[in-house]
Amino acid sequence: MQKISFFLLAFILFSCKNNQNNSEFSKDSSIFWGHRYSEATNVKYGEAAEQKIDIYSQGQWIGEPNYWKSDSVNHPTLVYIHGGGWLGGTKDQITPFIISYLQKGWNVVNVEYRTGEGTAPLAVDDCMEALQWLARNAASYNIDREHIVISGESAGGHLALITGMLNSIPGSHRFYCGDSLKFKAIVNWFGITDIAGVDNFYKKHNQESNYASIWVGNPKRMDSISKVFSPVNRITASTPPIISIHGKLDSVVPYELAEVFHISLSKAGIKNELVTIDDGKHLGFTDKEYQHIYMRIFDFLNQQK
Repeated sequence: MQKISFFLLAFILFSCKNNQNNSEFSKDSSIFWGHRYSEATNVKYGEAAEQKIDIYSQGQWIGEPNYWKSDSVNHPTLVYIHGGGWLGGTKDQITPFIISYLQKGWNVVNVEYRTGEGTAPLAVDDCMEALQWLARNAASYNIDREHIVISGESAGGHLALITGMLNSIPGSHRFYCGDSLKFKAIVNWFGITDIAGVDNFYKKHNQESNYASIWVGNPKRMDSISKVFSPVNRITASTPPIISIHGKLDSVVPYELAEVFHISLSKAGIKNELVTIDDGKHLGFTDKEYQHIYMRIFDFLNQQK
């Protein structure tokens, strides 16, 4: 399997000290308290070895004899999907992307899925199955089915977009669960919105590291895979609100494709916001830019009712 080093996380965390409010999406707290959550690791949602999730649940460590006490109320929940060009990466790398949500009193579900050359669209199928599992088991983890936000970076951004969008189209996928989970918004970190568009970009600029082509495998499958699983092709009137973060200097996922996607969202009447980082690269933002980004994210989420 080809390794793509530019997807490895080198992330600087953002302190949410300026984001205190009492909306349904935030807990009024400026200090992160580590005892507020516990983690269930590698919970199986399917039969394949890769089909597992980590679940961070809100509550309190109370000491012996029971040690952990879960909250008695449901919490808004972030579903996070890691990147890696659909060829690699792991859920164990994503902690920087979820700290701010845990701090605000959210639950977090961290998804692993199948990756590799010629495996398209298994990553989509897996993430859809994970969401269906979550719909069935939400009560066991105090997850509010009415307040789900899905997010991811790079290829994980694509998977967040396409699974959130497919779950707004009844009958779109065998693991559809849009009647059981309400997706309040999608937070897309420089995700792929047009699979064929990325393929064409790499053919023009750098054929050797064309991860879209490698994921799809047989070139004859590119048009059909892109048509069904590119977010830009699945926009409907029921698409959830979407906020994207994208750097103009991104050489891995072209910024121009994000612009086209958000123009299409606006034309369809979908609530959306494109947070443009003028000097940003793929996973390349400054402390100040990260602070600006997270303020924009939580402002956007708090607007969704």
